[in-house]
This record gives sequence, structure tokens and C-alpha cells, in this order.
Amino acid sequence: MINRKRAWLVAFLLVMMATLPAAAQNAKAIAVLISTRGEVEFAKAQSSWGAAKFGVVFDDGDRLRTGTDGFASIVFTDDKSQIKIRPNTSITVNASRDPDYSLAKRVNMDVGQLFADVQKQKGSMRVATPNSVASVKGTQFWVLVSGTGESQLLTLQGVVEMLSLLTGQSVTVGSGNSATVSQGGGITTGTINPEDVPDLGEAGPTRVIEIKFTGEDGTEKTLKIEIATPEQQGGQ
Repeated sequence: MINRKRAWLVAFLLVMMATLPAAAQNAKAIAVLISTRGEVEFAKAQSSWGAAKFGVVFDDGDRLRTGTDGFASIVFTDDKSQIKIRPNTSITVNASRDPDYSLAKRVNMDVGQLFADVQKQKGSMRVATPNSVASVKGTQFWVLVSGTGESQLLTLQGVVEMLSLLTGQSVTVGSGNSATVSQGGGITTGTINPEDVPDLGEAGPTRVIEIKFTGEDGTEKTLKIEIATPEQQGGQ
């Protein structure tokens, strides 16, 4: 029952954000935390860390980090793009509103492993590491940052552009391919080794919640959100 309530809370939050008047849609309400497992901490910009709470809303500059057993899933409010954070990962979420109220999204990751699922992209999304920037064009991909400063991109679907911040070199990485930016900034490319793809630990089924509402133009709209089953759903 608790997990069902949490799933409906996520749907309610996103519906409310989607139906806000245009004037009220500012840089706030960037994303919503929809799943946690293990040790996960959240901090507002310039504030101290505390335990992450299911349903917390991200504003520009908010931070998230996972411990050795931590996992978190975040959905963005403009296009329902999701990012999933594996253990020992630290991120900062930034975004600004474009004129059409979509988000120019940027996820800064210092270390760890991040999976992104961007199927119906609005605005833009970039994932930045200490030595690279991955620019997304509607896709599924991993960004892995090692403790030694090496950044690796694994593109599962679609296309991602990988830029080395140290050399200015960039490469386009399509489905099934990878790119690695060394600590010194050099880029090497290749095909994905299946053994290099992290396990999300979500082998079980998911369910899709559909919420119907009337938009500002008077037309009926449907918001669909994919939610983990109760067996997968984490939270505090």
C-alpha cells in the first residue's frame, strides 16, 4: 500500500507541474526523486546533506549522492527523461527554462555511474564530468567516472556527442559504441564490451501509470510514468 501511494504521489506531482501557468514555470521544479534504495543523501544548493526523501523536488543546483549500497532514480518534469544513479555516485542537477518552458538540463557528476533514458527529449540534456561533456540527442546511455579521473561513455541507443574539456576534441558515439576520455583529455573510441555495462538491478517488471487531465488549451492530455513494481521500489 505504501509503495502504491508513493507511485501516485509521483504522478500527482508531475501533473501539477505540467499544468502550472506558464508564468509560474521558472527554474524551479526541475525534477522529482521517484526511487531510492540504500544510502542516498540530498542537499539543496549551499545547504548541508540529509537523508533523501521519496518525492523530493529538485531545484537548480540541488545535489544527490549515493553510498556503497545506494541507488536513486530521478525524472525530469519537462519530458520525463530519467537518470538512474548507482552506488558511490555524486551529482549536481542544474537547469534553466527555455522560452517554450522546456528545460536546458545539465547533470554534473564528480564520480560514479549514471544511466540516462531520454526517449522523448524536450529542451536539451548534458552530462558533465571533470574532464568531459556528453550532449544527448534522445537515447539511452551510461556515463562512468572512475576515481582516477577517466570518463567513459557507453551508448546503448541513439547518439551522444562526447567532448573532451581538456583538448576540445569531440566524437559522435552511436548505438553499441563507446568513448573514453583519459585523465589527460585524450579520447579513444570502440565498441561496447557487454562486461563493461553496469547492472541496474532492475530485472523485474515495471508498470506504467496513466493520468488524464485537461491542459491549458482545453484539450485532454495523458501523462504516462513508468514506475518500478513494489518489489523494486525503494524509499524512505
